[in-house]
Amino acid sequence: MVAFDAHQKKMLIGTGAIATLGALVVGIGEFTFQFSERGSYESLDYIYFLDVSRERLTWGHFIAVLAAPLYLIGYWHIAQMLRPAARWLAATVFGLGIYAFVIGDVWLGGRVNLALTVKAREVADETSRALFSGLLDDIAAHNEPLINIVRVLVLVISVLMVCGIVSGRTPYPRWIIIFSPIVLVIQIFALYVMVPAIGVYMLPAAMNVAHVIFFALSTWAAAQINVSQP
Repeated sequence: MVAFDAHQKKMLIGTGAIATLGALVVGIGEFTFQFSERGSYESLDYIYFLDVSRERLTWGHFIAVLAAPLYLIGYWHIAQMLRPAARWLAATVFGLGIYAFVIGDVWLGGRVNLALTVKAREVADETSRALFSGLLDDIAAHNEPLINIVRVLVLVISVLMVCGIVSGRTPYPRWIIIFSPIVLVIQIFALYVMVPAIGVYMLPAAMNVAHVIFFALSTWAAAQINVSQP
């Protein structure tokens, strides 16, 4: 395993803490502008946005979108933690992480358009409602594919991370693979299906919840590093 010096350890702990805080803030923002007690997040009509006030929509939108770039620091942190396993692996995870969460921030910024269209349709007359429904479908067709790209990339990233971690050459304990981001996202979706009373609170920010947990554990792992002596 490649040794880390004291300065590198401090950088890893610091960037891990920033990433954890960033994912938490993005999660708070996303929860704020998407949470509905009725759930129905899978609805193609996005009716859950009717339960979100204009104030929640505005605050949540800006909090999430402005904090999302902190994910890039998080993926730099992960890449450095994986670097002892293989430089190409660390570089690939970093590159895919940047690409995924730049797209993710674009997706986040587009949710407000869906929400405002749903609200406008609700108060429109019968003729206009049909127009708003068509507009909603068009916006969704340009927005939803983005989050699916993010999910696929997080799956690939998680697989690569697992490969590096199980090699035993990184500062990560092998058991941390059960908390890889895609595994946690899948568990949250399963919780929403099987125990909706709890899952309804987790699903609006599922990707962020998964990353808060993994970034926090990664920061802890960084704090356990034995530094090399000069």
